Amino acid sequence: MKRKYTILLTWFIMLLIGCGKRNFFPDGDDPGLSRLTSRGYNIATMYINNVPYINVYRKRVFGGITNGLPTVNRISTNSAFDTLSISWQIEINDSSDSYNQPYHSISLLIPVSKNFTAHDFLAMNGKRFASDTNAIAINSYYNYPAALAGKSNLYFINVDYNLPLNSLSPTYSFSGLFDGKIGDSILITKGRFDFKIDANQIHF
Repeated sequence: MKRKYTILLTWFIMLLIGCGKRNFFPDGDDPGLSRLTSRGYNIATMYINNVPYINVYRKRVFGGITNGLPTVNRISTNSAFDTLSISWQIEINDSSDSYNQPYHSISLLIPVSKNFTAHDFLAMNGKRFASDTNAIAINSYYNYPAALAGKSNLYFINVDYNLPLNSLSPTYSFSGLFDGKIGDSILITKGRFDFKIDANQIHF
């Protein structure tokens, strides 16, 4: 009988570990990318030189999958403006190419005032940023730790503060579109992101 319970427990644990899938919804028009959503699915995809990239994910010990979350903070500078940085880790969205990952993170970089606050972040809801105002950067394993930077276009479709009923854990959700160009050799196209993070992860 004890052996039977041991086998059942082992099977249950294996089932938990194997369960779960990413919030990835294939875009029929853009192979390798997830469709644009605005539901806090914590998914971000883009092409870098026509290769599909996606935010990284981790399998939990007791089952399920956690998509990699972005870091959002304000970087102090010596210029008239500070920089709002939204960064996340990326990988090629192709398991057959898991050992050839030239880029490991991407950052959307937006000039903001020195007294930029979370309230100002919420005011970005529906705002478009032209390529002459903000930047984009990627980190390459070949150039680590230096980042390769260029210009980008960015559109925040949605930026919200969420406080569910009977919850002590407010969150920020934000989704949007982006593209960019770094020098003459790196083209970032059809980028889309849909994130939800705890409010205490907003560092400004």
